[in-house]
Parts: sequence; C-alpha cells; structure tokens
Amino acid sequence: MNWTQEAVEEAVRKVGARAATDLEFRNLCVSDIHAAIQQESGLEVPASFKIGVLDQSANHLNLILPAFAAEADELMESELESVAGGSKQGASDFFSGVGSGALAMFGEDTGFRGNSSEANAGAAIGAILMLPAALGQ
Repeated sequence: MNWTQEAVEEAVRKVGARAATDLEFRNLCVSDIHAAIQQESGLEVPASFKIGVLDQSANHLNLILPAFAAEADELMESELESVAGGSKQGASDFFSGVGSGALAMFGEDTGFRGNSSEANAGAAIGAILMLPAALGQ
C-alpha cells in the first residue's frame, strides 16, 4: 500500500475506531504508533516520520500552533542566528580602532596596535570622522 492522502486518512480512521473500543490496542497506539498503524492498516510508516499521539482521556490540553509566517524581508530568529557573525572581541577591537584612528589624526599615539580587520576598519573610520577637525574645519 502506498502513502496517498486517501490511504493516510483511511489509516487514521481505522486506528482511531479500534483505539476507541480496544484498550490493549489503545495502549499500543500510545507506546508505538508506527506498529499500531501497520497492524491495523498494513501501512509501514517510515521511522523518520514523527507521529504524535494524544490520549483524549488524559486531563491536559494540547494546542497546535500554525506555522510561523514572518514578514517577507524579515529573518526568523533561527535564520538570524545562522548568519550572525561577529564577536564581542571584534566589537571591542573595532571601537578601540575608532578611538586610535581619531587620536592619530592629532598626532597622538594611543599605544593601540590592532591586528584584526575590525581594529583596522575602526581606525580608518576614526580617522575619517576626525579629518575635518584635524584640518581645522
């Protein structure tokens, strides 16, 4: 038997109907739903396909949330985490470089010798920002 929409719906119907009247089968559904589906419908469920079973007689509520729909140009948190680079040290190097570059425009040696690209970028920006002041403008 193939996994068609009709076959899935039929398997769900059969498993639900039997679980409503057969306590032993109901317990099998809770403990091993894949085996219960195969036993009742003949369909072998791939092990990678996850199926959750909720026993309606239990005293709890299960809420199924719809898929999250982010705005078209907005990254979801998981996407943002995967593309976020940088580090605290990189930020520190950058801002130290800004200060070093700004002071260098006035001939002051800060002693800061950044070896990172962040420090070099910060020093260049610091020098650019202070260029008008160094020129007396």
